[in-house]
Amino acid sequence: MLWLEREPDISIELDEPTVVATWENRTQIIEIMQSAREMSQEFQNLWKNSGETGRLSQNDTDRLVELLREIGDLNTMLMRLA
Repeated sequence: MLWLEREPDISIELDEPTVVATWENRTQIIEIMQSAREMSQEFQNLWKNSGETGRLSQNDTDRLVELLREIGDLNTMLMRLA
C-alpha cells in the first residue's frame, strides 16, 4: 500500500505593513508603478546591452547601481503610503 502524506501548511507572516490604496494616494501609487515599469525596461535593456552574458561596461554598471538605488527609494515611498 502506498501512503501519501501531505506536508502541513506553514505560513510565514511578514512584519511589513500592508499598503492600502485609497482615492487620496491613488495617483502616487500609479506613479510608483509607472516608475517601476520604466526601471524594469531599463534592466532589460542593460541585459541586452551585455549580449545577455551579464558583463556590463562601466557606464552600464554605474546605471545598474543607480537603478538599484532608485528601486530602494520607490520601496521607501510605497511603504510611507502604508
